[in-house]
Amino acid sequence: MDINKLKEKFHLRDRIVRVLSLDGNFRAVCVKNTSTAQLAQQKHNLEYFAAGFLSRALSASSMLASFLKGEERVILEVEGNGPIRKVFAEALQLGEVRGFVKYSNSFDYQNIKNINEYIGVGLLKVSKIMYNKREPIMGIVPIIKGDISTDLTYYFKQSEQIPTLVFLDVDFDENGIINQSGGLIIQAMPGHTKEKFEEMIEITKNLKLINYFNSKLNPLDVLKNVLPFDFELISSNQVDFFCRCSKDSFIEKLMTLQLNDILEMQKNNENELVCQYCNTKYYLNNEDFAKMILEMKAKRN
Repeated sequence: MDINKLKEKFHLRDRIVRVLSLDGNFRAVCVKNTSTAQLAQQKHNLEYFAAGFLSRALSASSMLASFLKGEERVILEVEGNGPIRKVFAEALQLGEVRGFVKYSNSFDYQNIKNINEYIGVGLLKVSKIMYNKREPIMGIVPIIKGDISTDLTYYFKQSEQIPTLVFLDVDFDENGIINQSGGLIIQAMPGHTKEKFEEMIEITKNLKLINYFNSKLNPLDVLKNVLPFDFELISSNQVDFFCRCSKDSFIEKLMTLQLNDILEMQKNNENELVCQYCNTKYYLNNEDFAKMILEMKAKRN
């Protein structure tokens, strides 16, 4: 690969950028996560409609996590009574993000006419797991539209009382594979004026993020083009679809079961373990079963 292609690859790498206006009235965060969303679609073998919801959730959770510190994290969950029962995304401030989609048992999308029918009536829940907090900070709001963007805007208004604009965008190629994915959040800070926020609404009312990403602009470029104010760069982190699951972590959880449960698993050859977050499969062998059984018997004595 020549030097120019390497530069372009680095320039367009999945990234999240957070800025603060020089007057302190607004903060904004923009994420481009095309490769991340593509990998999520591939890992979970999702058709375009489900992949679209998951990519929006991944964008949203990454941007929410960017306001936190270190390994603090955000979990965003959308649950409804439609064909798509649950969209889950979890992101760390460091840039790691993972997620999945769950369908209803009788999944049927053939007659769906509006985006809100995919999820139906339900709730959006945002949980923040933070340092020095024994319990997650949680906010729950009813689903307003089912597109995640509108619902997250409503969440900020109701749960955090922060004037916020949320833009989540994704498009697909002719084969239903994600072509571009990303998001933008603009928030008013204490001291802003109502007039300034209304001006921001007017400026961004026809915003199409995908057009910027299709023009090969990275998140910082997008912010420079979209925001009507000068700003300082607060942070810039890479974004990756990453899950910390492992075979050892699965075995550790299995060790909390009863010995008879493990013996029954071995007898029935139930040796496949699947991570719901990343769809990675692990397989237990006879040595794994023998080790678990030995340790469990030792604990009983």
